[in-house]
Amino acid sequence: MKQREIMNDRQGSNGLRWLALAAALAVGGAAHAGDPRIAQDSRTAFKSFAQPLIGNWECNLRTWDDRFHERMTETPQKRRFEWVLKGNFLQENVYAVLRNGEAVHVGLNMLSVDPETTHILLSGFDASTPDRRMTLDGELAPDLRHLTGRVLMQPAVEGGESARRLEWQWLDDNRTSARTYARAPNGREFLNTELICKRPDGGEAKSSW
Repeated sequence: MKQREIMNDRQGSNGLRWLALAAALAVGGAAHAGDPRIAQDSRTAFKSFAQPLIGNWECNLRTWDDRFHERMTETPQKRRFEWVLKGNFLQENVYAVLRNGEAVHVGLNMLSVDPETTHILLSGFDASTPDRRMTLDGELAPDLRHLTGRVLMQPAVEGGESARRLEWQWLDDNRTSARTYARAPNGREFLNTELICKRPDGGEAKSSW
């Protein structure tokens, strides 16, 4: 009987925790823009979303140039997430893995949260295009396991460049998926990139690369 009560208490506390985080993503009513309660709830949701990502990941990036998927480029990667700047930002380092196994630092992303909307904001930099940066404005689902948003490259190139749609999600406790969709000249949307990441050996990475 006591064991059942303990289990019920744990389930109840977990339910309240997720309910509170869901409420943090839909703050409204008496709260208004600039209200410190919104900022605090946003940071709590961001921490809960980002903390499971901390550590090293092994990834595979596939890229298609057009909607017919006639040509695909595949790139093995390693990625590392860590808290920086007093724990207010999540930093993601991106490494391309060469054929000889060497990992080359090719990208850096900085993630934060908009205190008024709880949107996840990202600024990304690629070693091959140092004069441009990638930006993301993403909306978290209440379960904190799905993220949708728009990806833009800035400054825009001549002739215009439409935003790409991002769909990010947890596949299970040790794998994530990120897909971006672009638009062809005829306006049709197609899968542009797919990034699948997993923790080495199915657990938190301990390597020092």
